[in-house]
Amino acid sequence: MPSELLRTDPVTIGGVPTRAVRADGDADKVRFLFLHGFSDSADCWQRVQKRLAAAGHGSLAVDQPSHGHADPLDPDLPLIEQFLAFAAAAARATDHGRPVVVVGNSLGGAHALLLGQHHPELVHGVAAISPAAFDHPGWFRILDSRFNVAPDGVVPAVVRRALAGPAMRAVGFGMPHRVPSGFVRTWAQSWHDPARRRALHDLATRVPAEYFHADPVDLCAIDVPVLALWGTRDRLTLISSRERFEQDCADLEFVALPGVGHMAQVEVPGRTTKHLLAFAERVDASAPGARTAEPELASA
Repeated sequence: MPSELLRTDPVTIGGVPTRAVRADGDADKVRFLFLHGFSDSADCWQRVQKRLAAAGHGSLAVDQPSHGHADPLDPDLPLIEQFLAFAAAAARATDHGRPVVVVGNSLGGAHALLLGQHHPELVHGVAAISPAAFDHPGWFRILDSRFNVAPDGVVPAVVRRALAGPAMRAVGFGMPHRVPSGFVRTWAQSWHDPARRRALHDLATRVPAEYFHADPVDLCAIDVPVLALWGTRDRLTLISSRERFEQDCADLEFVALPGVGHMAQVEVPGRTTKHLLAFAERVDASAPGARTAEPELASA
C-alpha cells in the first residue's frame, strides 16, 4: 500500500509536544484514534492505518508521553492522570471533537478503556488489543524494573542492542517469522537513545503500583461498546482476562486470535483491520453532519 496514505508531523496534543501519524478519510466515515503500548510508538499502527485509509477511514496515531518523540511525563503527577488527559486531548483532535473509535494495545489498551470509562462523550466504542492491567504472568508482576528496562551502566550497550530485537520477537509475537524486520529494527532503536531509555526506565518503575495493584479500569463503568482482541499466544497479557471482560462489560465482543501474540496490529494487520471495520460498522459510529479531512492539531 502506498506510503502517501500516511503523514507524519510534529504536533502538540494536550500541551505535550509529540509526533502524529495521520491518515485522511471520507467525510462520512468514523475516524480511529490509536494508542500504542509500553516502549512502543505510533509506528506500530501504520499497516492498520493504511488498510483503514483504503476503506475510507481517517485515523490518528500518536506517540504517548515518554515514548517515541513525545516529551516525558511529569514525575510529580500520577501516571494515569497524565495519560488519560493526553488520550482525551488526542480524541478531541482526531475529528474536531466528534466521537471516535479509540484503539489501544497493551498499556495503550488500558488507556483506551479508561477513556471509555471516564470520557464516553469522546468515543463511539473502545477496541482493546491485549490490554494491560488485567491478567499477567506471575514473572511479569514480580520482575524488577532494572531487569525490565535496564538503565545506563547495568547492561552494556552492545548487549542491549544484540538482545533487544530477538527478545521482542520471542516475547511479543506468537509466530515471530510473521513480524516485519523493519518494525523490530525501529523498535530496537528506541533503546539506543539514553534519554529515551531513562524515560522508559522511570515509567517502568511506576507502572506496577498504578496499573497492576490499584486495578484502575472499571469495566462495569464502561457504557460504550467494547471490542477485545486477544492472541491465544500472548505471553504478556493473558487471555484468561476474558472471564472478567465477559462478566463486567455491558456491551462486549471478544475475539480470540489463534496463534497470535501480544501485538496483533503488527503480527496480523489484515485480521486486525477486518475486526476494526466490522466493529465500527456495528457501533454505527458515523456522527451526523459533515466531517472534515484534517484533525485539529497544533504544529510543533
